[in-house]
Amino acid sequence: MFGVPIEVLVGGSAVAGLVLLLGLFLAVRASGRRAARRRQGAAPVRGAAPAIPTPRRPVDVVEPDGPVPFAEPGMRGRLFQYGGDGPGFPVDAPFAVVSIETTGLSPAKGDRIVEIAVVRVEADGGIADEYVSLLNPGRDVGPVFVHGISNSQVLDAPTFDDVAGDLLDRLDGAVVVAHNAAFVERFLAAEFARIGVALPLNPALCSLSLARRTLRAPNQRLDTLARVVGLSVAEAPTALTDARLVAALLPTLLAAHGEPRFLTGLRPMPELGGEVAPKTRSGEPRPGTGGWIASMIAGLPRAVVDAPYADAQRYVDAVASALTDGRILGGEGQLLARLAASAGIGAEQVLVLHRRFLGHLRASALENPILTTAELRQLKTAAGGLGLPDFFDDLRPTSPQDLMAARLR
Repeated sequence: MFGVPIEVLVGGSAVAGLVLLLGLFLAVRASGRRAARRRQGAAPVRGAAPAIPTPRRPVDVVEPDGPVPFAEPGMRGRLFQYGGDGPGFPVDAPFAVVSIETTGLSPAKGDRIVEIAVVRVEADGGIADEYVSLLNPGRDVGPVFVHGISNSQVLDAPTFDDVAGDLLDRLDGAVVVAHNAAFVERFLAAEFARIGVALPLNPALCSLSLARRTLRAPNQRLDTLARVVGLSVAEAPTALTDARLVAALLPTLLAAHGEPRFLTGLRPMPELGGEVAPKTRSGEPRPGTGGWIASMIAGLPRAVVDAPYADAQRYVDAVASALTDGRILGGEGQLLARLAASAGIGAEQVLVLHRRFLGHLRASALENPILTTAELRQLKTAAGGLGLPDFFDDLRPTSPQDLMAARLR
């Protein structure tokens, strides 16, 4: 009709049909390949190339304004929701006790973790796993007299990024426990933020908060609590020995407190690749332990050792550690000043804390009817190191006449 032979029309239709069938075949084949790739991603086969991890994006470390409070039941931090005797539900899970040593008090001002330990504790109190490593903070290690770790010890130590995967493996599926947990959480949150890893909210307990509610003790220092419940404290204090001590205290604290309740359940931790061998300290005990001043510091009342905020508490603990040999040596005074500055503790507040501390040392010393010349010299040395050299000027050594008069009363 239009001058086109019928054979041409039929041939053209056949070619078009073949083209359509070929296109459909290629589309189905491509879809099958994508499905196979998805299956391989869900269950990798032997010899397959590892998946490329999602790049991490480090973020700035931001801390809340004002001093950091102690962790109380119901409080929610950036990583943990703290349980206790408040509302909520029990969580049936093992515990992961975390202890750290740091370069100072404020991660927002550049302080870092220099040693970290995790002790995994089963519900029956048995130790299932332990992990500890020194960490290279990428800066000066800070107050050596507090944590006993020198700059040379961390030169070849792994970074926090290197060990983050090992840490998360041990925190996963467990209720996190720490002594002064808000302080520990603040540093963990800062370290994970620096490497760009976001953690889900998980349940946690503060052993210091539990001790306040369950034990009658002069203070909540770990060594004091251990003595109250009859535990040995012969080992030198390190992140690992402190974590072991918390793990040993935990059954006693929970037995007196009752089963804690939480407002959040367990959420899976991120999985990070990479395995780097940890580095442990050589085992030397921390210097400056024992002696007359140390025995008094161990018995200081809560009014001194329990400062109103975690930062002030940590500073007072540093003062106690520095004075366990009765004096502040070398650059310890400057390091204490740095600790105070990093925590935002002003000069006047520092002197108030020092006066309270020395005032209780005075009261402890005078409980004994005899004050020797050597003991008074130690008190004055301690006061001088804390910037109050005249604090004990009104005291005099006990004389024989004083002893006779006391006996005649």
